[in-house]
Amino acid sequence: MSRLVKVLMIILTIVVLAGVGIGVYLYRPSPGTKPNQPPDVSQDPNGPYYHKIYNAISKDGLTWEKQDKVLFEHASVPGAVIKDGIIYLYFVDASAETSAQLSLAKSSDLGKTFEKQQKVEIKGSALSPVDPNPQLLASNKIRLYFFANPMTQGDPAKAEGPHKIYSAESSNGITFEDAKEAFQEENITDPDAFKTTDGWRMFVSKGTGLDLTISADDGLTFTKQDNFSWDQGGVSSTVNFNGTYRTYFCGQGGIASATGAETGKLTAENGTRITSNGQIVCDPTVVQLPDNTYMMFYKVQEITQNNGPNVPPSPPPMEQNQ
Repeated sequence: MSRLVKVLMIILTIVVLAGVGIGVYLYRPSPGTKPNQPPDVSQDPNGPYYHKIYNAISKDGLTWEKQDKVLFEHASVPGAVIKDGIIYLYFVDASAETSAQLSLAKSSDLGKTFEKQQKVEIKGSALSPVDPNPQLLASNKIRLYFFANPMTQGDPAKAEGPHKIYSAESSNGITFEDAKEAFQEENITDPDAFKTTDGWRMFVSKGTGLDLTISADDGLTFTKQDNFSWDQGGVSSTVNFNGTYRTYFCGQGGIASATGAETGKLTAENGTRITSNGQIVCDPTVVQLPDNTYMMFYKVQEITQNNGPNVPPSPPPMEQNQ
């Protein structure tokens, strides 16, 4: 391997780390912030205030056509599901500047337009939910998996001790009840739950890799599978393509994909689904539309000198498994 290729691979790894690292809502208080003063998320150059949500369309799940239209400014970590023909798009919303919240925006025309976002409520809980992963249940309720620790402000990813994934259910998609702890482990974020013929599974993001967990009680609690290993990218979204499960993740050069989630072993597919083009492109979520095409929502962050010294511009994407 030439020295140039080694250098490019190191740079790509740094960019992936940057993208995955901000898959979860990050907030760093600015100097001088008082204890009871609402945080100003616009002061964090790597936080959700400087992220945007875009979408793309595909017929086969491999080739994606970017729509090149910003759907939401100051928004990050989207999670989407379709209920009664309506797209429910959840995301970390920093548009208020003073703090970030989990919001919902609905589209009745399959992603062409969206209603104004609303704040999601977890009734009877002080949890601050981020990293939404909504799933439609047979009861027509939405079960929302999310990452949270028992804190009311700040960055939950910085909380000491195990990081916790919860789930809660809702009939209207905006007010959720009965939050339950689904899984906990050190340094995890971004749940990716999906149901197979053998039951519920869930990937959780861990740096530039994923851990696999399996549920024995219909997706309420999960147990880690120690025989699973994956280090090619994190912050994933797994979709059932008529029996073939495809997992999209933040990889080198943009959003990549792998198959085999239902078997407990991922195999990376060649190429990149959404290329970075000198930006941080991450946090995919995919839904199947009624015409059997697919829509992906994802986060984009511009790379600037304010991102910090460890986030260089991304070089051209490299093919995987060539």
